[in-house]
Amino acid sequence: MNEQAGTWAPVAEPLAARFRVLIPDLAGHGDSGPKEGPLTMEAILGGVEAMVEREGAQRVTIAGNSMGGWVAMLYALKHPERVARLVLEDASGMIWMPPVPLFPRSQDEAIACLRAVHGPAYEPEQWAIDAMLQRAVSAPMTRMAGVHVHAVDNRLGELSVPTTLIWGRDDGLLTLPYAEMLQKRIAGATLHVIDGAAHIPHRQQPERFLECLLETCSPSAHA
Repeated sequence: MNEQAGTWAPVAEPLAARFRVLIPDLAGHGDSGPKEGPLTMEAILGGVEAMVEREGAQRVTIAGNSMGGWVAMLYALKHPERVARLVLEDASGMIWMPPVPLFPRSQDEAIACLRAVHGPAYEPEQWAIDAMLQRAVSAPMTRMAGVHVHAVDNRLGELSVPTTLIWGRDDGLLTLPYAEMLQKRIAGATLHVIDGAAHIPHRQQPERFLECLLETCSPSAHA
């Protein structure tokens, strides 16, 4: 939510050396439309489905961070025959009360949210605080509509594809108890916890993230 494909730059090149890699801007994010109006989970999932179909990808490993993990779960639930492995990185999707405000209205709230994303020791510069406050009123998340009907709490038992969870130990938005609950509800799921990372391990600890990813998603296992 609110991110775009460029966030994967720290790991894109080494992944592309071993795999065919597709990194989309989700609907309403980055350079993808629509630029105005409500954003629905149907539209976001539909964009992923269209990309996989257009690219002729018969069977994929689908990985998602935060809301991207939620979208990945919905894709795997709808198209299990096309998913070789599901990788959930600090993924949302279950009903969960965030411990910090996602729409901060003050400097203190913005700092708390930034530390939840980047780790408790993070000291944001003023531009980052100002950007967080601006995003609270103008970012894609402010346009999300009706997403809670797609919560996966009661559907996790339906996931039939191999699933790997990769989590930042210091995630202050979706904490480790959330990750452990998610793991318990997905049959056979494995959980890797990365020290020194919070909500976005692929940016905060890219080398360790790649190690965890490649451990379970080797080219010898699938294309």
